[in-house]
Amino acid sequence: MILRRVHPAAPAEGAVLDVDGAGARERLLKWYAPGEGESIRLNFVTTLDGRVTGEDGTSGSLTAGADRMILGVIREHADVILVGASTVRAESYRLPRRTPLAIVTSSGDLSGHEFEPREDAPDVLVLAPGSATDAVRRSLRGIRHTILPLPDRSEPATALEILGALRAHGAERMVCEGGPGLAGRLLAAGLVDEVCLTTVPRLGGSGISLLPDDDGAITRWAPRQLLLDGDGVHYARWARRVD
Repeated sequence: MILRRVHPAAPAEGAVLDVDGAGARERLLKWYAPGEGESIRLNFVTTLDGRVTGEDGTSGSLTAGADRMILGVIREHADVILVGASTVRAESYRLPRRTPLAIVTSSGDLSGHEFEPREDAPDVLVLAPGSATDAVRRSLRGIRHTILPLPDRSEPATALEILGALRAHGAERMVCEGGPGLAGRLLAAGLVDEVCLTTVPRLGGSGISLLPDDDGAITRWAPRQLLLDGDGVHYARWARRVD
């Protein structure tokens, strides 16, 4: 699989990458390196009409080409991979190899995961209110985990409360992989620095939309990088514009 970097412009020999060739991962790590300091990224794969799940109800049926390698590279640059509990249940998440998984849950019900005990895997971080801790422990029996407390109330935790719990745990760089509700909370709070968006060239279907339909404020984004493969899949980095 060949990737071409069409933005930013580069010498012809420096804009082409064979993802199966030697040194491909190291080069992608450079292409996807975040800036210095704290940062929050969103990472999604979507169709042209903004669907983030395919016919099987998961993002796996949309993943194509170099997307899995790029996903691993983005994760490697992060201190935590942030997801909502519904995404863990729907996507049958597995434990990442390098970066801790941080799960936001109100109920503590994480049934449906496909975690397997691994001595070399980092602890799963679970952000949950005190009332949900027993359910977390039942759901993750046999899986090493650490519970990061959130306020115990009927309303979901705010984006700032989630961020504060992770910062207190020492996480500076985060990548959120969904779901749409959690991503929408981070965007609405103005906390997202960059969106990494893989777009597959297809329309239609009944998949879940990229973000919830609401009346949130409009924000402006600028292209930081655009890669293109031979199947027409786009791999983009969008940075929040500061005017």
